[in-house]
Amino acid sequence: MDAPRPITPPGWYDDGHGQLRWYDGSQWTQHTAPLTRPAAPQAPAQPAAQPRAQVRSEELVRVKRSKLVWILPVVFVVAALVGALSAVALWSSGTFDSEPLERTYADFTQAESSQDCAALVAVTTQSFRDDLYDERFTCASLTTRPPVSREGDPVWGLRLGSVGILVVEESGGDDLDDEYDLSSSETYTFIREDGRWKLDGSD
Repeated sequence: MDAPRPITPPGWYDDGHGQLRWYDGSQWTQHTAPLTRPAAPQAPAQPAAQPRAQVRSEELVRVKRSKLVWILPVVFVVAALVGALSAVALWSSGTFDSEPLERTYADFTQAESSQDCAALVAVTTQSFRDDLYDERFTCASLTTRPPVSREGDPVWGLRLGSVGILVVEESGGDDLDDEYDLSSSETYTFIREDGRWKLDGSD
């Protein structure tokens, strides 16, 4: 016994010729219709890319140079102002009252000529004494050398905080050697140490 054939319901079907044809359930009819296919989904429109502006290398160099033209002078002006203000602040903190320095210098020349070791130590630093005698200074260094007669005329002095400068026109020598002449212009530096001014160097 043959199996029952499946029944195709009536409806529009693709007849294989690029069109739809009506099937009435038992046979094809003459009624046709255009075959419509679902439209393919369209991708969302992308904004058009803006063309990039072409910048020539010589234009870039010109821009950089134009900035340097005004940046460098500004830097120099600022640096000059900072330096000037620092100098003014330093100058205003100082004083031309060199009397304490002159008094210390006078005590030094008196101690040197009288060979008073304690007085010399009181107004000079160890490094100054070592440089003065070209060796590690001791009181024996002072007494084994001829006394030095040093006369000085202070010309100019300045104190800046704990540092002082005194320019002295000197003359003199030791009592044994006339060729040992101290006539010169000396610049002495002072420091504030142990509550008083002390000679710390000379040039």
